[in-house]
Parts: sequence; structure tokens; C-alpha cells
Amino acid sequence: MRRPFSAVAGGVALAPESGTWYRALPTHFLPTALSTRHTSTVPSRFGDASPASPGFEILYLAENHLVALLEAQALLGSPTTPGSLVPSPHSTWTTLNIQVSLQHVADLTDLASQSLLEVTAQELTGDWRGYHLRGSGTTIKSPTGSAPTQDLGSALFRVPKLEAFKSLSSKAPYHHILTIFPQKLRRRSRISWFNPLTGKEESIGPRSS
Repeated sequence: MRRPFSAVAGGVALAPESGTWYRALPTHFLPTALSTRHTSTVPSRFGDASPASPGFEILYLAENHLVALLEAQALLGSPTTPGSLVPSPHSTWTTLNIQVSLQHVADLTDLASQSLLEVTAQELTGDWRGYHLRGSGTTIKSPTGSAPTQDLGSALFRVPKLEAFKSLSSKAPYHHILTIFPQKLRRRSRISWFNPLTGKEESIGPRSS
């Protein structure tokens, strides 16, 4: 039986991460492009949150423009099937170049980290929404509750010093995503982008306690 993530997550290796990552969002959200307050009440792959049970904040970034658009569902279809990608017709999207400078980041694409956590690439990229959709009114009634990736996200959030972790994109699993915990940014860590609407650089960094 797999050990609880909370029992092993503290042993994951941490390293600095700096460079350019990408975020896709509907254009009308540009004025609040780096805002993550709402994510504490919205469930996601690595966060089990709801309005009734708020959790921690998460900022998801991607390795390149394509992965950012796929992860945000601005592009629909599979990148592995030629000609299958089509833009989502419901919004106009913008992709941002985000500059990241972090000190303590785990790499879950590393096989040693996967071995420590007893997870596989398939588990890291697999379904999490089903855990919130199954129930007494569906044909398949279980498992339900918090998805394994959400349990993993919670365990990593509680690791001292850890600010973020890299994982595999669920839409293009040969590329990285970067999951950042803004509430855990340490001194000298910074996330920024140049806002063309204001002509100014905007950033988030450590929050005062």
C-alpha cells in the first residue's frame, strides 16, 4: 500500500528555478493577470478547494505558449493528432510571458521524486474531476472525495520552504507545467510580467505575515 503523501513529501529534492514560463487567460482578465485569490475556492488538479471549504492559492504556469493554451482549454483537441486542435469559440485568449525566480522547487517529472512519492506519470496526468462528479446519481459511484493529485498538492503545500513544483502537463505530457504556491514565496523570490495596458511591470512576491 502506498504511504500517505504527507509522510514522504518532505523528502523531495528542492532546487532553484528561474526563467520564463507562460500563462493563458481570457483577455478580459488582463487587469488581474497574476491574481490567485479566487483559486482558494476553486477545485483544480492539485488543489481540493471550494467556497464551502477554502484551501490554498495556486498559480499554474506552462513551459511554452502551446501548453499554456492547452492547459487553459483555449485550444481544444489533442496535440498528438495532426489537424485536431481548434480554438475555443467562447473567449478571446491572451498568453503572458511570466518571469519566475524561485528558490525551492520540486521536480515531479524526475523519476527519483516519483519513486519517493510512489506515483507515476500516468497518475500525475490522470483524471481528477471524476472524484467530484461520481456519486449516488451516477452509474459509477466511487471513488469520490479528494483526488490523489489533490492530496499530493496538499502534502507539498505543507513542506517547509517548498514554493512550487514542476509536473507533467495533462494535455501534452511531454512538457512541463509549474505549480506555484504564492502564499509560500520566500524572501528574494519573485514572479513578474510586463503589462502592456499600463506600460508597467507587475509582480507578486512574499506576503507579509
